[in-house]
Amino acid sequence: MSAIEKAVCLIGGQTKLAKILGTTQTAVFYWVNRHCQAPAKYIPRISELTNGEVSVDELLADHQKTNKDDAA
Repeated sequence: MSAIEKAVCLIGGQTKLAKILGTTQTAVFYWVNRHCQAPAKYIPRISELTNGEVSVDELLADHQKTNKDDAA
């Protein structure tokens, strides 16, 4: 499970996270299901919303995993 998936579960779903961040549920769906990462500008806020249960480092690690996949 990616860090963004874990965060979405802890926060209470894609729609709730989208409303809090001022984006759409569709955008959050793409983060979870297509990109497997949250955009960097949202990472500190997402970590804060999980009360640190999903750390900034974990969310950034999703970026590293994706970038390695792209390089292969």
